[in-house]
Amino acid sequence: MTERNRNIMRVTAVLLFLCVHAPVAYAGDERIAGLTVTVINNSELTVSAELIRWYNPNLRDDLNNGIPKDLYYYILLKKRQPGWFDEEIVSKTIRHTIKYDVLKKQYSIKTRVDDQTTQKTVETFEEMADLISKIDRVRIPAGKRLKSRHTYYVSVKVEMRATKVPFYLEYIFFFIPALELDTPWADSAPFYALEE
Repeated sequence: MTERNRNIMRVTAVLLFLCVHAPVAYAGDERIAGLTVTVINNSELTVSAELIRWYNPNLRDDLNNGIPKDLYYYILLKKRQPGWFDEEIVSKTIRHTIKYDVLKKQYSIKTRVDDQTTQKTVETFEEMADLISKIDRVRIPAGKRLKSRHTYYVSVKVEMRATKVPFYLEYIFFFIPALELDTPWADSAPFYALEE
């Protein structure tokens, strides 16, 4: 084997090692915890969960410097299908838009669920963080009725990104990463349709 071939093999081995281990080395600590599902009836259920270890000093600095953020909760109801991909029954997205008013020294949180929008204002970063880090008994319509012979579960994922800034600010804030928080999917315990 020539020296050139050995060098190519070394470079390939290093690149392969980096490709395999880089995502693990840079993964964040943020996680979904306390994911619970309550079946109300065979066509509706509720989901609760909490986002833990998710914010850092950079997030507080960005918000306090006037950079709004969007926090998305993605919720999927799935049906288990042994030996095949699980079927997605229904999905729901909850979007929190967080802005800091420098003059009033308040955090504004606009929450969108389906076609409904609510707005709250809080005084401190801790109040804002507590408000957006939980989903509590969010109603999920099952679309079609749950069937007693099937196994179901709910998956939840959270992402955060900077809200789209005005065109003239894009050049100033070009360094803001598109995705600032990205949790792995969390799955609930399996559940079944209620007996009728």
